[in-house]
Amino acid sequence: MRMMKVLCVVLLAAGMSACGQKAADADLDAEGAAGHSVAVTLSTANAKEVRDELFSVGRVVSRNTPTLAAEINARVLEVRVDVGQPVALGQLLVVLDKTASELAEREAQAEIERLSVSIANGQRRVTRYRDLKSRDMMPQERLDDAEAMLAADRASLDAARARLAIARDRMSKTRLVSPVSGAVEKRHVSVGDYAQVGGPLITLSDAVNLRVEMPFPETVGQFLRAGQSLLLESPIAPGLRVEAVIGHIRPQVGALNRSLLVIADLVNPGNWRPEATVEGVLLVETRANAVVVPSLSVVRRPAGEVVYRVQPGERDHVEQVVVSTGVRFNGHVEIREGLKAGDLVVRDGAHYLTDGARISVQEETGE
Repeated sequence: MRMMKVLCVVLLAAGMSACGQKAADADLDAEGAAGHSVAVTLSTANAKEVRDELFSVGRVVSRNTPTLAAEINARVLEVRVDVGQPVALGQLLVVLDKTASELAEREAQAEIERLSVSIANGQRRVTRYRDLKSRDMMPQERLDDAEAMLAADRASLDAARARLAIARDRMSKTRLVSPVSGAVEKRHVSVGDYAQVGGPLITLSDAVNLRVEMPFPETVGQFLRAGQSLLLESPIAPGLRVEAVIGHIRPQVGALNRSLLVIADLVNPGNWRPEATVEGVLLVETRANAVVVPSLSVVRRPAGEVVYRVQPGERDHVEQVVVSTGVRFNGHVEIREGLKAGDLVVRDGAHYLTDGARISVQEETGE
C-alpha cells in the first residue's frame, strides 16, 4: 500500500511539471507572434493626370468602291486595266464599240440638214403667201397650210437635234473613265464580251479616301459620341500612328457581337489599304489630379479591393482601406475613392498583410 502511495505522488509531480512546461511554451509562442512583422516597402499616393481610354480592333474600308456598269449595249473593244492596278481620276479603263452611236449621230445630222433647208423654203413661202393674201390674191387656207408646215418642220428640227444629243451622249458612254483615284478591285469583262445596260464592267477601290469602322461593347455606349479623338495604328504600316475624329456612330447595336460601330473618315496617311486591320484607342476623359498608387498596392480581400495605409507616427502598423479603383496603366492604378494624395501605402508585401498587421519598412519611395 505504501508503494502505491509513493507511485501516485511521483506521477502527480510529473504531470504538474508537464503542464507547467506547456504553459511556458504557450507564453513564448504568444510573445513571438506579438513581435512578428512583415517586411514591406512603402510608396506615396500621388496626384497625376489620368487618361481614361477605350481600346478596340476594327478594320479599314474604302469610302468609295464603285462598280462601273455599261450604260449602253455594245461589244467590249478594249480593257486597259487589270486587277490590282492603280488608276487615277479620269483615267480611261474600258472602250466599247461606238459604231451604232456613230450611225445614229450621222442620221440625226442628216435630218437636221434636211429640215434646215425645208424650214428656209417654208419661211420664204409663208412670206410670199402673206404678201399675196394682203392683196387678196391668195386664199387664207393656203397661207394657213404653209404656216402649219413651217411649224411642223421647226418641231421636227428640235426632235432631230435631241436625237443628235442622245447619239453623242451614247457615244461618250463607250469610253469608261475612273471616277476616283484608287485601284482595280475586280475586272468583270474581257475583250469581245457583249456588255448590256447595267452589266458590271470594272469594280474600283478608292485607296485615298478611307473609313475606319471600329466596334465598342454596348456597355461603354454611354461614353461614345461624335467628335471624340481616335488614335489609330495598323499592322500594315507599323510605327505610323494617325489621329482621326469620330464622324458618327451607327445607331443600331450589332446583333451578333452586341457592339456599337464607331465610324471615322480619314485620308490615307501612307501605305494603308482597304480591309486592313486597325487598332484604336479612344480618349474618353482626362482627369488632371487623380490619385494614383502602384498596382502592387491594391489587393483583393473579401471586403473588395483594399490598400494598406500607414498612418503618420505609426509606421509599425497598417490599416486596411477599402478603395474604389479606376484606370490601370503602366503599373499604376487610379484610386477614385478611399485615399488622398500624399497617403503612405504599402507597395511590396501588401498580399501578406491584414488589418492592423505589424510591418518592418525596408524602403520608401515617392512613386
